[in-house]
Amino acid sequence: MNPGAYNNKGILWPIWPLLLLAAVSDASEKQHGISFFGDLKYPADFQHFEYVNPDAPKVGTMRQAQLGNFDTLNNFIRKGRKATGLADTSVTIYDRLMYDADDEPASQYGWLAESVELADDYSLVTFDLRPEARWHDGEPVTADDVVFTFNQFKEHGDPARRLRYRDIVAARKTGPHQVTFDIKDATSPKQAQVIARMHIIPEHYWRERIFNETTLEIPLGSGPYRVVEVDPGHTVTLELVDDYWGRDIPVNKGRYNVRTVVYDYYKDEHVIHEAKKVGAVDGNLEGVAKRWATEYDFPGFQQGLFIKNLIVTERPWGMENGMLFNLRKSKFQDVRVREALATAYDFEWANRVLYYSFYERSDSFFENSDLAQRGLPSKEELELLEPFRDQIPPRVFTHVFRPSVTKGYGYARENLLRAAQLFREAGWVVRDNVLVNEETGEPFVIELISYSLYGERAMMTFVNAVKRLGIRCRIRTIEVSQYINRHGTHDFGSIMENYAQTLTPGNELRNYWGSSSASQQYSRNAAGIADPVVDQLIEKVIGARSHLQLITATRALDRVLLWNFYMIPGFWPPGYRYGYWDKFGRPKIQARFRTGFFDTWWIDSEKEAAIAASLSNR
Repeated sequence: MNPGAYNNKGILWPIWPLLLLAAVSDASEKQHGISFFGDLKYPADFQHFEYVNPDAPKVGTMRQAQLGNFDTLNNFIRKGRKATGLADTSVTIYDRLMYDADDEPASQYGWLAESVELADDYSLVTFDLRPEARWHDGEPVTADDVVFTFNQFKEHGDPARRLRYRDIVAARKTGPHQVTFDIKDATSPKQAQVIARMHIIPEHYWRERIFNETTLEIPLGSGPYRVVEVDPGHTVTLELVDDYWGRDIPVNKGRYNVRTVVYDYYKDEHVIHEAKKVGAVDGNLEGVAKRWATEYDFPGFQQGLFIKNLIVTERPWGMENGMLFNLRKSKFQDVRVREALATAYDFEWANRVLYYSFYERSDSFFENSDLAQRGLPSKEELELLEPFRDQIPPRVFTHVFRPSVTKGYGYARENLLRAAQLFREAGWVVRDNVLVNEETGEPFVIELISYSLYGERAMMTFVNAVKRLGIRCRIRTIEVSQYINRHGTHDFGSIMENYAQTLTPGNELRNYWGSSSASQQYSRNAAGIADPVVDQLIEKVIGARSHLQLITATRALDRVLLWNFYMIPGFWPPGYRYGYWDKFGRPKIQARFRTGFFDTWWIDSEKEAAIAASLSNR
């Protein structure tokens, strides 16, 4: 059995305090997969993942609801509002080089690539493509397509994509079905695994088109689905490709079982729920705790035809539902101001009254994993942090970070007094019941933006608290496309934000919190964090050569981010809330890190017919 340690939520993770290897002792040999943590679970001759049903029928129609709008079918560039379903996990028209197993922390197996060869020093990774791979027009997928894809993504891709490939120097065709990538300053398999997740696009199709422009022309793919119909702004319909070349390769066997998937776009979340009640939507991830607790009382649910299912996984939650401050605005640049705002927030009241006590409070940017800060810094962490002692908050060394706590009854007097004191120390005083800058008289004003009435409701707890401090705080709820634009151009005071994490964080951290992304529009660094200490700790995470080094670096980074109060820590759920009509079959084994909804599920024709009959009789 592998050695392990329990994380701060009691989940057992493997610990490998040895040099990270690419799944085998000789990393320069061709292999069927790569792993960050050690040996691969599945052998070279495996037939399918154990969390699928290899005999699942491929029938039926799934209607999914999406909030907002779309105006492009090009999912890889910054411009436009992207349509759902073209390059997702559950539905995709594009193949990746390799696929991440959902029951291992960080292992990948061949998809377009039948083998991978990783250099001992991680500076080169070579993929041998499956010669049988075909685009939907019958043309073969070649090494030229992979090289073309990389070059287009690196030059014209969205900001997150370009940052992801920053350390990839070049892609070279080294054989008719072989591509080699040159990696700069590689210290682990991370960069190779980033490359392996790349969706591949067809050179012969895009050579005749402008890649960095929006388009509603149906794109050419090679994956399990193809787009068959588009009603701009309303629906996107995809169907399984009957002669899909990769249907029976091990990573796809038993997956992608729904024959037709329809994405319907709605302007209002409440309307989506009403559509779900009458069968116009087959199921979705429920995002509102109040609705989960109080609004599933319609006839279909009462008759047992509609299911509420809380699905628990072992995935890290990262930082969910946190409220960040736009540091590009001068009033948020003082850490005492940010701490004051965080101190005023009354999560306990919100969780009890608004969320029906569903959530747990986050105290880490790497929540629910062994990467999260715990206790005081370890000896190894102190060795990383000591050189920055004069540049980071002293409490990083002396205190365990915990978010402010209230009694949960709506008026947190002690917290508000502490927040008022912090504001006074930062040069803000109350005059005529208004918090103003002591020198300039400028009032303290915060504009929050949201694209959802439920998001507005969640923010009201914060708004009501800071109003008691004399702050003029307002929320603007705007249409999704406007929200995306204002978020991307940093036109806001504060917003709620999520930062998803994996067990092997890497280059995405530069996009989240790195100085290089702070001034870049449409990056994920919405807060505008430009902290040289954060930058150096991010590089320590990326450069970690062992799991112990990775844990040390992430915990050190976590502490610095938390004690700088760049965000008000959010909250995370015990599982995924799914509501769906009981028309699905599910594998006997659930993957550890994903719910499987709905790429490993399948439609049961008899159940589907029974539900249709029941709905037609109403």
